[in-house]
Amino acid sequence: MKITRAKTIYSLLIFLFVGFELHAQDVIIFNNGLEDTPRRGTTLTRSVDGWLDCGARKFPDESPPDIHPDNFWKVTLPPAQGQSYVGLVVRQNETYESISQGLDIPLKKGQCYRFSIYLARSDDYWSGTTDLNGNRNSKEVNYTTPAIFRLWGGKIYCGQSQLLAESEPVNSSQWTQYEFEIKPATDINYISYQAFYEIPNWVPYNGHILIDEASNFIEIDCDNKEDIHSADPIAEVQPKKEKTPVVETNEEKEMVKEAPVVVKEEPKEYIPPKILTELRNPSSLKVGKKIRLRNLYFQADTSTINKTSFGVLNELSAFLKEYPNFEMELGGHTNNVPEDSYCDSLSLERAKQVFNYLVDRGVPKKQLSYKGYGKKHPIASNETTVGRARNQRVEIKILSK
Repeated sequence: MKITRAKTIYSLLIFLFVGFELHAQDVIIFNNGLEDTPRRGTTLTRSVDGWLDCGARKFPDESPPDIHPDNFWKVTLPPAQGQSYVGLVVRQNETYESISQGLDIPLKKGQCYRFSIYLARSDDYWSGTTDLNGNRNSKEVNYTTPAIFRLWGGKIYCGQSQLLAESEPVNSSQWTQYEFEIKPATDINYISYQAFYEIPNWVPYNGHILIDEASNFIEIDCDNKEDIHSADPIAEVQPKKEKTPVVETNEEKEMVKEAPVVVKEEPKEYIPPKILTELRNPSSLKVGKKIRLRNLYFQADTSTINKTSFGVLNELSAFLKEYPNFEMELGGHTNNVPEDSYCDSLSLERAKQVFNYLVDRGVPKKQLSYKGYGKKHPIASNETTVGRARNQRVEIKILSK
């Protein structure tokens, strides 16, 4: 009995240790660009793709948010990025619009994150009104009083356990990127974007905000505000003295990849990158440019790619197939903790696994090459945990276009 209990406790400790080592990562927002078909929000239309209309529960007599631009309500501002954006209104009858989604990975209690979103206000936003008694007036009024943006976190859809971020009244007719640093007081499983009245001393009025192109939640160090994982989120390499450093041989060059790769169905049309934003404007990319693969995760001390990395790799494969003239090198890097030969081998195998994944997705081999640089090219100090995390990365380098 004592032995069984001891084994159970030991297994639990191992699980907790591994879980701690692997849990830290940026939190992805689905459809963070709010891409969908532009349409007026009516009681017969759905919310923007991937988001729940909170007003359908709180204010069932009101319509869902509008998706722009399509020149209805005289809103013609081009998107900040992509093809569409969302308008959220506040109304004089004390109702307001909000959208919500669940997170695949929760925002962790006490962890700090960086978040940004583009906000604007249209000079025209004409719509009908409803008074405090519920009487609908078909006469259109202009919903242009500046409103504020709120980011809420909760345990359920549209939950408001914690106000994570709040903007000033949005009064610019041009897109402005608002940046926030947030630190959840509890684990957050759901987020909501909300339009609200100017505070303090707010009085309900007809107004709106336009929202587009939010970032993911980028994990940062709470003290020095440096990104921990967004640039190169790879679990820190730990030296294992009992292992003999792996040295690449001719036989290993031909070996079959170790990690199974899940291949997802290819989208029917090209979707611009949401994570690798540097690839959105191919004409601006120069030969020699290096781009770190954000949101790329490996199991600790291995070359096995975590499934949470498929998003960024799928973006890269779609880009390379859309632009076949581009040729890229995949470069693996580590921190300086293990010995040289081990770092060289691990960095090579991680770059190779990315190469294999992309080829399995249909990218021609002629567009890709890979190298392992070990710890030869640090981009930050190896004296801190944050610096070592930044040095561990896989980069793409533009070779030709």
